[in-house]
Amino acid sequence: MKYIAKNNMAQTPQEFFSKNLKWITIGLLILFLFKFTQSCNRNMSLNIIETKHTVVIDSLENVIDSIQTDYFFLQREYEIASEKFNFELKLEQSKADAANQRAASIQSVAEKIKSNTTTTLNIRGAEVDTTKKEKE
Repeated sequence: MKYIAKNNMAQTPQEFFSKNLKWITIGLLILFLFKFTQSCNRNMSLNIIETKHTVVIDSLENVIDSIQTDYFFLQREYEIASEKFNFELKLEQSKADAANQRAASIQSVAEKIKSNTTTTLNIRGAEVDTTKKEKE
């Protein structure tokens, strides 16, 4: 009976820990190593992601700088072309004004000549006697 009574007795926590201390220590050590490796892997993943993001950000900054440079040069080319076309427009306008002034001067001279002179038209062949043609 003593044997049966001893098995039915509850084990105290102190007895349980002293009996299984080796296994508890090994289990805690395995959990600690697992968490340590998980933490190292997470840090490495974060470093890799940070490096990739840094490369992407640098690439985007280079693209933005390139676009801004291209935009600046295109804007400058547009300003130069605009100034050139405005100059050519003013030049052509002055040529047109000068041509209109010359045309007006010629018209004025022609009108003065017409008012100061009388013109007679000499038509060749008009002197031919038309009576001869009727007789024939």
